Amino acid sequence: MKSVLMRMTLISFLFVLFIPNHTSAELKTFIKEYTYQASDFDSKMSSRTIALEQVKRLLLEEVGTYLISETDVKDFQLTKDKITTLTAGIVQAEILTEKWDGKTYYLKAKMSIAPQDVTKFLEGLRENNQRNRELVETNRKVDEALNKIKQLQDELVAGQHVGSKNNEYSKAVAELKAKEWMDKGVTFMTAQNYESALSAFNNAIEIDPTSSWTHMYKGVVLNAVGDTHQALKELNKASDLDPKNPWIYVHMGGVYNTLGNFQQGLLDEEKAISMDATISWTYIYRGWAYSGLGNYNQALADLNKAAQMDPKNPHVYNTRAWVHNALGNKRQTLEDFDISLNLDPNNSWIHWSKAAYYALSGEKEKSLSALGKAIRINGALKQKAKTDKSFQSLWNDVDFRKLVE
Repeated sequence: MKSVLMRMTLISFLFVLFIPNHTSAELKTFIKEYTYQASDFDSKMSSRTIALEQVKRLLLEEVGTYLISETDVKDFQLTKDKITTLTAGIVQAEILTEKWDGKTYYLKAKMSIAPQDVTKFLEGLRENNQRNRELVETNRKVDEALNKIKQLQDELVAGQHVGSKNNEYSKAVAELKAKEWMDKGVTFMTAQNYESALSAFNNAIEIDPTSSWTHMYKGVVLNAVGDTHQALKELNKASDLDPKNPWIYVHMGGVYNTLGNFQQGLLDEEKAISMDATISWTYIYRGWAYSGLGNYNQALADLNKAAQMDPKNPHVYNTRAWVHNALGNKRQTLEDFDISLNLDPNNSWIHWSKAAYYALSGEKEKSLSALGKAIRINGALKQKAKTDKSFQSLWNDVDFRKLVE
């Protein structure tokens, strides 16, 4: 019976790598302006894309200076350049004003941060080698694109024959636009706005179909919305583009776990570990696979290792709670759920997981309370609860029906 409950519930629970979405009343706002002088290569769209990238850089420079001098970030032993790079993965620029007169593109934009929250995010990102690697690689591509744009513009000013360089220029601008859409997708994904995230990732892929990171993130979101087979297609595209990226196999193993193919999930996580044994998520997902195969002691060993490697990752404890449940350790089960929620109280999937546990345990009121919290954060879970077998015992309950209608 324990094995059945464990299998059923873990299939229903979807892990997605998100930065927690905290709010704070204390905001620090930075505002910058940038005017871009269009070249003969440029259109209104290319001018806007370049101007936006430049104003974002000005903003991030100022944000980085503020963080390293005014907050605890200086204690993380990160360089200012590294802080600026990581912050780019957290804070989006908001355009206040934009004007185009056919020759120049003017942009005024702002970034608003809650210093304590951003400091907390940066501390987590410092250890998040997926996001670190992605930010470094994509920022490198953006730098190369900006350098190429500058080179071609200089050649144009120097009177060199550049008529054949239009395609090169367009390709460099497209790199900037694709990065803009991917950043939007990650922001939407973080906020659990999956529909907008998919749209943004699709736009990024249309511009640049060679980005393994975009295909990977799209696969993660597709898995989150239950389209597991399409998620695998995207992850396979990502692995074809970048077969040496261990994070692709981490996520691929997670999707196979979602499908209940725990043996393949195990193989993918072991492949990821062979490439990089320092990724805590591989041990979380491998622990999930072991638990699905009924090897709870090995699952517990993997999750204990993940907790040592990444003690502030709430999904470690959420997954371990189910392993303790399968082993009959009720006290440890509830303790791990509590640790998980204390670390990320606004994560809908963790509330969902706890609701499923209470439903399967026959504790209706506690299940509905946790499910209500999950739905308030992520309304899409209303429909999922109507068909997820973890809640089958409540399907005909009047209070359950009121909650999901």
